[in-house]
Amino acid sequence: MAEWTTIGKWKEQTVGKQSVLWDRMDGRQVSLLDQTIRPHLPPAYPGYLRDSKVGDITVGTQMAPGAHLVYFPSHVNEFQLSPDGYHADEAPPDPFCQRVWAGGLIELNVANPLRVGELTSQTKRIENVTIKERSDADPLVLVNLALEMHNTRGHCVTEYRNLAYMKPIDLQRKTVKHRREPEFSHELTPTEIMLFRYSALSWNSHRIHYDAVYAQNVERHPGLLVHGPLTCTLLLQLLQTHMPKRMALKSFDYRAVSPMYCQQPVTLNGRWIQDASGTRTSNGAQLCELWAANNNGGLSMKGVATIVPLPDAQ
Repeated sequence: MAEWTTIGKWKEQTVGKQSVLWDRMDGRQVSLLDQTIRPHLPPAYPGYLRDSKVGDITVGTQMAPGAHLVYFPSHVNEFQLSPDGYHADEAPPDPFCQRVWAGGLIELNVANPLRVGELTSQTKRIENVTIKERSDADPLVLVNLALEMHNTRGHCVTEYRNLAYMKPIDLQRKTVKHRREPEFSHELTPTEIMLFRYSALSWNSHRIHYDAVYAQNVERHPGLLVHGPLTCTLLLQLLQTHMPKRMALKSFDYRAVSPMYCQQPVTLNGRWIQDASGTRTSNGAQLCELWAANNNGGLSMKGVATIVPLPDAQ
């Protein structure tokens, strides 16, 4: 097919492309993220020390898992974006123009966490482009990104992002039920303000998250979509609320299953694969299954988090 030839040529030009962005882990930015998500989290969600005058989270504070997703804004202007408002440099040629966040892997250096106030670099590389055939629909074009973050002490975060591009379709939400009962859970309802604020903080102008007319009339969703990285961040904060003492997140490997929509209830769930007070692996690591369920009880996102003992110095 001619379109596969076009995708193949685009892949040759795209895979291996690399860019570097620098950002300071500004206390105001992470404070605004906290203000955006805290009202939707359990009351036991841990608090932060703040500057007594301006209210920002204090310099040197360890940043919450997933907070890096609202840093390193793109330097391109709006006329360099795709028509849907997202990054054009990651998008394959037409007709594969409808994009969803398909999942990813976040790996944290527990010995060198991101801290407020630090100057940090992010190197982004397009790792691979593949075509996934589907028996019941047109193929997907999968774009895999790798991101490495370093501060003055060295490596602190590695992230792999998986983006799926498809031909314009009416997305049908799957209802796949989780087979296990959670050990802890929390229900929330994403609001327009929450999605708008997260879009602004993450410099994410993908119109499906804030432009209801576009989301409904162009991409034919029933409403505004909850960001994939926001769902990931909320799941990680649920884990933070139930984190055993002297343990920290090492990694989170997750996959998006179906969309979540604004003003529809969402349930965040967690379950220890190994009991929090029981047997651990040889290095003391524990596994926790995390998942988000939509208003129909169907899986929206699922993943496995690995937590490890904190280094003695922390």
